[in-house]
Amino acid sequence: MGAESTGHSGVELIDPSGTEPVGLPGEEPGRVRPARSDAVIGAVLAGLVFGLAVLVRIDGLRDVLPVFVYAGLLIALRRVGARDEGRLGVPLLCGLAAGTALGFAAAYLLSRPYLDYLSGSLKPLLAICGAVLLLTLVAAVLAPRIAVVLRRAAGIRRLPEIAGGLVVLVMVAFAVRPWLQTVTRQPTTQEDQLNYEFIEKTQQVNGLPMNGARLYYEESLSWVIWYVGIPVVILATLAAAVLTRRLVRRGEFGWLLPLAIIGWTTFTTLYRPAITPDQPWASRRLVPIVIPGLILLAVWGLRWARDKARRSGYGLTPQKGIVAFGAALLLIPAALTSGGTAFTPIERGERAAVEGMCAALPARASVLIVERVTGDRLTQVVRGTCDLPTARAAIPLKADVSLGLTVNRLIERIRTTGRVPVLLAAKADQLSAYGRPVQIMSLSTRQDERSLVDPPNGTWSLGVNVWMAVL
Repeated sequence: MGAESTGHSGVELIDPSGTEPVGLPGEEPGRVRPARSDAVIGAVLAGLVFGLAVLVRIDGLRDVLPVFVYAGLLIALRRVGARDEGRLGVPLLCGLAAGTALGFAAAYLLSRPYLDYLSGSLKPLLAICGAVLLLTLVAAVLAPRIAVVLRRAAGIRRLPEIAGGLVVLVMVAFAVRPWLQTVTRQPTTQEDQLNYEFIEKTQQVNGLPMNGARLYYEESLSWVIWYVGIPVVILATLAAAVLTRRLVRRGEFGWLLPLAIIGWTTFTTLYRPAITPDQPWASRRLVPIVIPGLILLAVWGLRWARDKARRSGYGLTPQKGIVAFGAALLLIPAALTSGGTAFTPIERGERAAVEGMCAALPARASVLIVERVTGDRLTQVVRGTCDLPTARAAIPLKADVSLGLTVNRLIERIRTTGRVPVLLAAKADQLSAYGRPVQIMSLSTRQDERSLVDPPNGTWSLGVNVWMAVL
């Protein structure tokens, strides 16, 4: 028998007797080649890019968890001397830590109230991340012992097929979930109560039974199908199963990290989207990874089908037919779903309306929004676009406007800073007790509809009125 390789690209070779390692020509026996400097730099930059996902959105931390595990795997492989790529584990982890730290620093310094608002879901996520990181580090330290266990597990009969089958079973479970579960949440906070009321209003418009506790999370796979079509989901599932089988059987590394990120994020997002379920607005939870990831896998699955036809002896014409037919299956459902909204203009006039509002606000204004809907829509718009200090006055539960005592107290606090108090609300009579109301926005446009159980296929009217009182 020839020499048996225990590494990658001939990193370390064992002679036929199995006693002495022999290196490549010109190398010392048993010496593992160091990773090239450009590969190390690439690993650092890759980790940095992944970590900066937290800078874009704080829950991006969940999506990059597989990268932490992957970096730990590389470190473990280096400890057992199995693959040359193992030397990239520490650089990848350092870049990932740096990017994540920058994201959290920006969130803490610039958006601390937002972190407080998300604390109910952010703290459990941080706990999960801490546990995963700890387990990854422990596994890296115990890598030699774990490697022995894994070698034994690799001998399990039909393990690759079992792993691939589990991928299919997970997607089947999501497909039958609507018949087995109805996800609900009873309101426990003021924000929950507002969400409860919003869902009830949306149900009423959609002609559905009113139950504001419904979250519709059990329909999450249907959401994906609405946007990409059943063929994409089926092909992506097939591709993920085939790739998983190959990973377990051959230890192929190329698809490990992409498959882990797509699989982990798709599973966690479909299980708990953690978003108000009206579509197409809720689709933003699917846009970063789930939809592009499934499309990527579906395209790979189509190529796999073509290659399988070639290996089976079919000629060029049948192969092209498979590609053409598969491409049609991938594109047509998405085109049909988006036909009702893709060519309908929405949000026309909003930019001009915002610019007009900003121009109407005094230069030294400190803006206080005293009405609920205006606060929901425009607090960050005024703060970020008009570049003025902006806050929302507290509003009692089930009320639309703030109490006069609260507003007057905040007005006096603004005056002590030497700035001009400016109140905003949706109607003139909501401000008349404080000063002379002036309308600074009157917008009539269209917005995407809010659908709960059907693919979104139309638009709704949208009117925004803003009144101002300068004190």
